[in-house]
Amino acid sequence: MQRFWFLRFFCILFTFCLYARGTSKAAGVFSEVRQAFREAIESGKVAGGVHLVVRQGETQYFEVGGYSDIERKIPFKADTIVRIYSMTKPITSVAAMILFEQGKFQLDDPVSRFIPAFKETIVLERDGDSTKIVPARREITVRDVFRHTTGYSYGDGKPSPVEYYRKEGMRYRPPAAMMPPKMSIEAAAEALARIPALHHPGERWTYGFSTDLLGRLIEVWSELPLDQYLQQAIFEPLAMRDTGFSVPVAKRGRLASCHAFRDGRLVIVDPAATSPFAEGFEFLSGGGGLVSEIGDYANFCQMLVDGGTFEGRRLLKEKTLALMFTDQLKGIAGDFRFGLGFAISDVEIGSGDRKRTAEQYSWGGYASTDFRVIPSEKLFQIMIRQRVPSSHALASRLFQDVYRGLE
Repeated sequence: MQRFWFLRFFCILFTFCLYARGTSKAAGVFSEVRQAFREAIESGKVAGGVHLVVRQGETQYFEVGGYSDIERKIPFKADTIVRIYSMTKPITSVAAMILFEQGKFQLDDPVSRFIPAFKETIVLERDGDSTKIVPARREITVRDVFRHTTGYSYGDGKPSPVEYYRKEGMRYRPPAAMMPPKMSIEAAAEALARIPALHHPGERWTYGFSTDLLGRLIEVWSELPLDQYLQQAIFEPLAMRDTGFSVPVAKRGRLASCHAFRDGRLVIVDPAATSPFAEGFEFLSGGGGLVSEIGDYANFCQMLVDGGTFEGRRLLKEKTLALMFTDQLKGIAGDFRFGLGFAISDVEIGSGDRKRTAEQYSWGGYASTDFRVIPSEKLFQIMIRQRVPSSHALASRLFQDVYRGLE
């Protein structure tokens, strides 16, 4: 399965329509999806990107178009390298659960067992028209870190904690809040422990630096820097050769520029030729620091679809992956469900007499990357683009269209 799509695409993409392998209904839906993708590019709403659908280990649909650099008119290609930002989080979570299977931690262990600075954390509470800082009612657990119930944000939220994040240097930086804090993740973990959380541990779901804290915990558990551990535990066994916290010099010509809308049109805010993502950062962000390409991420998704195995090698036990795909919030975030690193939702597959409901596991990234995994259908979809801040409307619409066309 290793890079199966590249060989297939470059050999037969222009001589045979892969999406027509299914029923005429599926072929029609894929044609509509392709047209909608192309129209988004031609209208200037999307610079370029790739959309991939794989089912039962076979590519059902693939479309690549537009530009990886809209100013230099560099074509987006199947192996274009992109900033995946928060699509790093599921990878980091899987990597951590490999250590869970090795007995390095339990989910309800207090984080302070591994990082003592978290022994006595604090919480920011409203006090009439002002705020006050109070001791946390309980310690933050590893489970809180996985499921984003630590109370740590990215410096936003109510009551506003921004002054505390600024004081500690725990803020994403310009342009367009794309660049991580200037420190190591060891220093960042210590800084987080000094910042008041937005709520008591386990009370609410708050999106933020939790998975970066998980990355630091991985370093403690594995006794390796996060980049080295991910290379050994994830990238090598999954043949993710273009994924990492930087881009090797020989591959930098494949890195996409990152775009944003300014005055109603797309412009480049992080040119590939000068992007700090090529060199990488001291901050090895387990929550958003990886660059990758669609072939590598497809290998990761195929492992998830196949119950923790890839090309005959097991990375996770099926019961461990099932735990990661089990809602950990239990209603504290309303109808929103989140496991150990993945959002969980129900989707409708097919139509008419073949219509059915399936559970999908997913997440997206700040530069408008998305993926969906449905193990019961042996199906996954990925869309990669490079636009900040994130816009997931196109991916959500096209993903749903694909589901509708499946038998």
